[in-house]
Amino acid sequence: MNIYLFDFDNTIVELPYQESIEYLDQKESLNPNLNFTGIVSTQKDYVKYTNYDPDGLFILLSNRINEVKEPLKTLLHKFDYHFEDYYLICDGDRSKGNRVRKILDKYKNCKSIKFWEDKDKHIKSVTEAVKDYPKVRLEIIKTEPSLR
Repeated sequence: MNIYLFDFDNTIVELPYQESIEYLDQKESLNPNLNFTGIVSTQKDYVKYTNYDPDGLFILLSNRINEVKEPLKTLLHKFDYHFEDYYLICDGDRSKGNRVRKILDKYKNCKSIKFWEDKDKHIKSVTEAVKDYPKVRLEIIKTEPSLR
């Protein structure tokens, strides 16, 4: 099984405001009227892999809190993203690496992960976590401003 992990902020959409944890944790920060812009390179990859690997598992791995899951899903649907699962912040743990461990413990037959992310600290966290699973191949697709 292949797992496709997508970050949300500045990976799927370009934020129409400055990032602030306090604001990102509010449902209002996901109002579809805020003029979010979809990131074309990520959308193309999403479409490519959903068509290429229909048995793959598509998961949102975001540092949004679980309490904003429903408005987040609404906004994702507006941009034609549909995920089988959502790994958001629960109990204040902002480590994406810890959530990837939970994913890999749940989906033990995972052979590879492709991970779309814009922040180096999250890439490092996930890379370190996957080292504990030597049979899982990890590919990082870094969303750079020039590639959006």
